[in-house]
Amino acid sequence: MGALYIFSWIYLLGLFLLQGNATLLEDKQSLLDFINNMRHSRSLNWNETSPVCNNWTGLTYDADGSRIIAVRLPGIGLTGPIPANTISRLSGLQILSLRSNSISGHFPSDFSNLRNLSFLYLQYNNFSGPLPVDFSFWKNLTIVNLSNNRFNGSIPSSVSNLTHLEAFNLANNSLSGEIPDMNLPSLQQINLSNNNLSGSVPRSLLRFPSSAFGGNNISFESTSNQTSSYVDPHGGPYLTSKKSGKLGETALLAIIIMVCVLGI
Repeated sequence: MGALYIFSWIYLLGLFLLQGNATLLEDKQSLLDFINNMRHSRSLNWNETSPVCNNWTGLTYDADGSRIIAVRLPGIGLTGPIPANTISRLSGLQILSLRSNSISGHFPSDFSNLRNLSFLYLQYNNFSGPLPVDFSFWKNLTIVNLSNNRFNGSIPSSVSNLTHLEAFNLANNSLSGEIPDMNLPSLQQINLSNNNLSGSVPRSLLRFPSSAFGGNNISFESTSNQTSSYVDPHGGPYLTSKKSGKLGETALLAIIIMVCVLGI
């Protein structure tokens, strides 16, 4: 009975290892399909003969070496659109950085398969066309940087479903329309500057500096009657508003007139 138990355990372990190796081989082929069908000026040590875990440039693996979880290829001269059905097959991918290249074309629609993606860096490329309509595919997204491209169209309201989002940068594109409400408590940084956005800043984003929305046709009228606060260096916060400012000016004017009339 004991021997049968040990044999079963070894058999299951073997199946697990074979499955992990097969997955890594699939990841390897996905990357080779990507790099072999896309122009790049910097040579990489990716080839059919070397093992994928043998320090391939720009890759990070999970703890047991069975999946690729990060691809970082900034500034290697990638040119042209991302080939379909290549990177999107890396189903374990958590980090994708292709920043500072010359990648063109639309945002790859098959990136919707990257359900584990948490960090996306595609800034400083030549992407064009609309942003993905449904950001809900990537529920784990924490940082998104799509700045300095040529994206157009509107900012999808589905961004509000990214409950883990901490940083969101769409600066220096050609986005238009109004900014959707983003009630995201985890959001710490946002930059929507230098687009063609219009309307007013949603209440949920008023905590960010105006520079985050500069270079657009955006109104801050929604703040006109809103109470704001600043911290007094000697203690508690003071509440101020435009209404209270007008009241103070009126009272001061009345006192001056009274002094002049009564000769005080």
